[in-house]
Amino acid sequence: MSAETPSAGELDLLTMIVLQRSIESCCREMSNALLRSGRAGIINTAFDFSCTFVDRAFRTVSTSVGGLPLHLNSIDLIPRAVVKKFGDGIEAGDCFANNSGYMGNTHCADLTLCSPVVVDGTLLGYAVARAHLSDIGFSTPTTYNPTAADVYQEGLILPCIRVQRDYRDIPDVLDLCKANIRVPDHFYGDYLAILAAVRVGQRRIGEICGKHGTDVFLGFMDQYQLYAERMARQAIRALPAGEVRKELLYDPIVGYPEGFPVRVRIEVDPAGELVTVDLTDNEDSLPLGINLTEAIALGACRQGVFVFLGPEVPRCTGAFDRVRILLREGAAIGLPRYPSATPSSTTDLCHMTMAAIHEGMADLGHGLGMAGSSVGIPASAGVVSGFDSSRGRYFVNQLLLGHWGGPALSGHDGWFTYGTSGSAGGLMQSSVEITERQQPLYVERMEIRPDSGGAGTWEGAPGSECVLRPLRDALRVMTNSASRVFPPRGVVGGGKGGAMCAWVENAEGERMVVPSAADVTIMPGGALISTAWGEVALATRSSALPNWCATASKRAGSQVHVPLILRGRARPGPDDRQAGDRSRGHRASTTGIGAGACRPT
Repeated sequence: MSAETPSAGELDLLTMIVLQRSIESCCREMSNALLRSGRAGIINTAFDFSCTFVDRAFRTVSTSVGGLPLHLNSIDLIPRAVVKKFGDGIEAGDCFANNSGYMGNTHCADLTLCSPVVVDGTLLGYAVARAHLSDIGFSTPTTYNPTAADVYQEGLILPCIRVQRDYRDIPDVLDLCKANIRVPDHFYGDYLAILAAVRVGQRRIGEICGKHGTDVFLGFMDQYQLYAERMARQAIRALPAGEVRKELLYDPIVGYPEGFPVRVRIEVDPAGELVTVDLTDNEDSLPLGINLTEAIALGACRQGVFVFLGPEVPRCTGAFDRVRILLREGAAIGLPRYPSATPSSTTDLCHMTMAAIHEGMADLGHGLGMAGSSVGIPASAGVVSGFDSSRGRYFVNQLLLGHWGGPALSGHDGWFTYGTSGSAGGLMQSSVEITERQQPLYVERMEIRPDSGGAGTWEGAPGSECVLRPLRDALRVMTNSASRVFPPRGVVGGGKGGAMCAWVENAEGERMVVPSAADVTIMPGGALISTAWGEVALATRSSALPNWCATASKRAGSQVHVPLILRGRARPGPDDRQAGDRSRGHRASTTGIGAGACRPT
């Protein structure tokens, strides 16, 4: 059966829709089980997890539900690794754990469990659930460690190992995990939550087959991939033909004082109904923890392209096959070569790769493309740890506060809670109240920074300023942010967004700038201030307010766009500019956010 000519024996449309929605409902139920039972705040309040079903041919049905696109776009690598390692030795009651970037996982902080789904002796596929843990046994209390020189400086690695047999835990494996992780009770609770999601998936897929029949279910899996491929082909035919190369600069690192280059070549072939994303021209792997894993390299490219194919195209394997991705082994942005470290694979260079794809698409045609978004993780979304003297226990957890600011795209202003391109709005902001209950700190301030988005016909979303203070004990914070030297860029003439920055303030009010890869301790009376400085702008689409509604001034050698207060008049006067200067006084620092994208007229 070809992609263009359906066979006479294909399923009817109603059955197709019912089965698609049933599988998506299964994924949502898996996610609900994980959310309700997870222990880590990054799971139970920020939703940093994903669940799905992969069929026995390693094809996904829908990665648009059940979690984060970056988690799900390449999740078929997980069951592939299981089958490659265990072959015919896989049984129905087995469960396999994987957090190895060299065996199909995203990065070591994401624990992925995979179990076969067997109905009446027939293997249908695999239930897969992935969640970000609060600790994975690094030498320092973080799950990222961008300064790791090699894989041996990462945390505990589980290279696709069996953790359950006949639906029972293998105690020795879990004992090893607990002995190497700072919060073993939290780890085990999160493990059980991920396991619950997998078991829910197994059960629900079995019920779907019991209702519709195994043959119908397997037939649907084949036919749905053909449908997805047809939709992707149709969407690509509507794109403008062309080839573009983009090079962006990541903030300076050792060996690259002028910035680390991120290179992408994009070729759109409407006639061949294919998009090619070529990452082979990138630099060799770095002695840092920011190298990409295969899962992230594939996922970032797919996510970067599918933004422009429209919501009608299913996010599944059949459609993904119309995006050809070229990777080079041993590249920092490509396939890692052992023992290169990859703990920050999901953030820094991943975000830059997607930004390069978005910019490249903007160059290809009017109405395409997106502006840049934040790179890395703001300090307010770092990993916090310490000893809570009021409860007599050690704690470690990742926050997700002030993770705001989204890029604009043609026809739309930025999405306020977009965060970074890696999450694309899929992560929830941590609850302030729950954050303060889970660890001994309080959130003194978390507010929107006005006019902090990039200017343009379509404006980038604003960022935030967040101030955290320890209650009674020292608070250790680890974070990995970027876009300080090179803030997010606008496209098609749009303005750039604010640069990310952070400070530690002591009890006397003295401030120290926090480096991009930070490990800082805040003493009682001090504070962590997560904000930024840089170019900020006020843009307008109102025909009543022309371009002179924003003036420019100089601060610290860089141009800053200053909003004017018009006091009801049609044109600004000297008093209005003075009022604008005064209003700028408390808005000088702005969070690293998505840039603005400008549509030409």
